Amino acid sequence: MNWKLIDLIGDYEEAPETIVGDYGDLPIRPKTLEGWSVREDPKRYTRMININDETKFNSFILDILELQSETGHHARMTCQFPKIKLEVWTHTLDDITEVDTEWCEKANDILGDYV
Repeated sequence: MNWKLIDLIGDYEEAPETIVGDYGDLPIRPKTLEGWSVREDPKRYTRMININDETKFNSFILDILELQSETGHHARMTCQFPKIKLEVWTHTLDDITEVDTEWCEKANDILGDYV
């Protein structure tokens, strides 16, 4: 069977989860990051990226791999030109931590060079 990226991750970005209830008094909440949504099971940051230029697409992936190597923190990355889906969380906790937030901010900085 020939698999396509759309078969694995769909062709759309999932809508962010809506938090129900009064959580204003909680000391720690996931940070809102530009372009990222928070998903559950496990709780994670998710971003769908579309880069239509194949050279830029390949270079972006290499830059993300370098970020992973430098930080020792790895995203789940699913890619098939022109789409890339990144999912980031701390696997040992199955939750979002400050490390994940910082990683996403760095990924956003890298992406700024390609869009």
